[in-house]
Amino acid sequence: MEEPASNEAQMHGNDDSIPGSDVVVPPTAASQNPTPSPSPLEPSTGKRKPCKKESDVWEHFEKYDLVLDLKGVDGSKRKEVEKRAKCKYCSATYASTKKNGTSNMWKHLNKQCLQYPYRHNDKNTRTLAFDASKGNALVSRNFNKDDCLDACIRMVVRDELPFSFVEGEGFREFCSVACPQFNPPSRRTLGRRFLEMYTKMKEKLKVDLRSHRICLTTDTWISVQNVNYMVLTAHFVDSDYKMHKRILNFCVIDSHKWESIGKLLENCLIDWGHEKILTITADNAAANTKAIEYVRKKINGWKDSNSVLGGVHMHMRCSAHIINLIVKEGLKRLESSIVAIRNAVKFVRSSPSRLSYFKMCVETEKIECKGLVVMDVPTRWNSTYLMLDAALKFRKAFDRMGDDPDSSYLMYFKEDEGDDERIEGIEGSGKGKGKSKTNKRTFYDVTLKISASLHPTSHSTFHDLLAIDGEIRELYRYDVTIPIEERTTMDTLLNDMAASMKKKFDKYWGELHKVNPFLMIGVVIDPRFKLRNLKHIFEEIFENDSTCDRLVAQKTNEVKQLLINMYEVYKPSSNNMGATSTTNESGGSTNNETDSSLVFGGRKRKTMMEKWKKIQQESENVVITHEVDRYLLDPLESIDEEFDILGWWRINGLKYPTLA
Repeated sequence: MEEPASNEAQMHGNDDSIPGSDVVVPPTAASQNPTPSPSPLEPSTGKRKPCKKESDVWEHFEKYDLVLDLKGVDGSKRKEVEKRAKCKYCSATYASTKKNGTSNMWKHLNKQCLQYPYRHNDKNTRTLAFDASKGNALVSRNFNKDDCLDACIRMVVRDELPFSFVEGEGFREFCSVACPQFNPPSRRTLGRRFLEMYTKMKEKLKVDLRSHRICLTTDTWISVQNVNYMVLTAHFVDSDYKMHKRILNFCVIDSHKWESIGKLLENCLIDWGHEKILTITADNAAANTKAIEYVRKKINGWKDSNSVLGGVHMHMRCSAHIINLIVKEGLKRLESSIVAIRNAVKFVRSSPSRLSYFKMCVETEKIECKGLVVMDVPTRWNSTYLMLDAALKFRKAFDRMGDDPDSSYLMYFKEDEGDDERIEGIEGSGKGKGKSKTNKRTFYDVTLKISASLHPTSHSTFHDLLAIDGEIRELYRYDVTIPIEERTTMDTLLNDMAASMKKKFDKYWGELHKVNPFLMIGVVIDPRFKLRNLKHIFEEIFENDSTCDRLVAQKTNEVKQLLINMYEVYKPSSNNMGATSTTNESGGSTNNETDSSLVFGGRKRKTMMEKWKKIQQESENVVITHEVDRYLLDPLESIDEEFDILGWWRINGLKYPTLA
């Protein structure tokens, strides 16, 4: 049973307004540190005790007794005491009996007292403040209680604070100094207002999403408490060509089976009332594949389905996840060496004294490097790369700690010669110098690049996949150039690593038909490359094939046809030119038998006009379709790594409206 609102206001000083007044009373020490009140229920009767509280107006008025000398009609004299209240700021006085109430005193504070220091919420009184939303411009504004409460909620949410934070003494004291007009709410008031804001923002987001075709990403994982979670995120580009990311759902899921994932995706889309889905990106797991296929069938079965080309290319495999699998496959041969380095880093960061000793070794070896060694997260290979990269820079410092017989480092970290030789061959000297690091750096950079969520990556991902394939092939090529008699154990190791990684790469991207064609469309709509770049790539892929020209032409035409098919989906529907034939210019109805324009020629003339309308519509369709050819034939933009593709399409949207 919920407590009465009046009790809550008394205990927490909420923002309930005082009848007949707009004054915001500054909190006092008593309101900030309320004393425990007795139980509201009587043990014997169960009746609620009377709860009385003096009005807050007495924080601004003093009670006193006014003694009056009165004279009766018979000439007798007597004294009478009158209860009065005196303003602490201007000495104005008012009667303070129960019959008089406190309305006059509140009115005095609101409108009459010129010395009252807390009347800053007057609508006519404005203050100067810096507005962050306008570039910290200096603006004038008045105090608004609702705006302050909403800002308080945003602070709690963004900083991940508990709702009880607003009831802390420190926060309330800060508000009393920084903004005396703002009366901090209780946690319950904050919670209720939070749910109201959430509902309003969700409805607004629903409206905003309806005008956009969105791409979804989803992921599932198990927490340390063995609870299955799933998140669903939407990405879209607005009318100003700005990319947005919105989390639509974060919830507990029964299991990682495709049935649970698929039904949860379906229910979420129904809840948001959105059908315009372009792609769904998920980890490369069989359950995700079946779940997305289930969602695709459901969307196609909905009335007025808006799926692109029947959703045949809806499933987008997560490139970052596949890269993670490829790299882990290659690192299996180096597992013992990686564990040894991880232990060395763990030793350095395990205590302040060991870290100080390591810093001393760094200074002694005169290593000019900012930062220190970092620990990795074994399930995230890119963090392992950062650990290895940092450890390599401080290798001399580790060697010095190993040469010190009095150091506890040798007791903590023992490494046999085999592991040391393996590290030496990969990262140190010999013909393998730097090669493994160069390859891993490429994988690391690509992972960061395609994992971005606030700028587009689809136009560059296909090139990144080709770069990864080239790096893996480079390991093979490098090994072949070394004569057999000169090959070392490390050369064989690198070759084995490349073989494992190549096998994993070919499983997902080894052939063009395994790559989602939308990634190739992304290259085409990049004005720096277009279809000419894809044709060049196909020529390199099929250069050793006897039917190279035929295969290149076939793949190029397939991509172009897919672009045209997508163009037909996105182009505005043409007006039905024959639909208005029943209305004349003046708006009246038209009869074919009496229309003067059809008297001569009759039905023959009508047939001629219908044929011409059909030819005109076909001609317009051809002209519109030529927008694709016009774009493909226009000059390419210069290669620039900082190229803003969304900015380019914003500028050229009038020239290529449907492609944009």
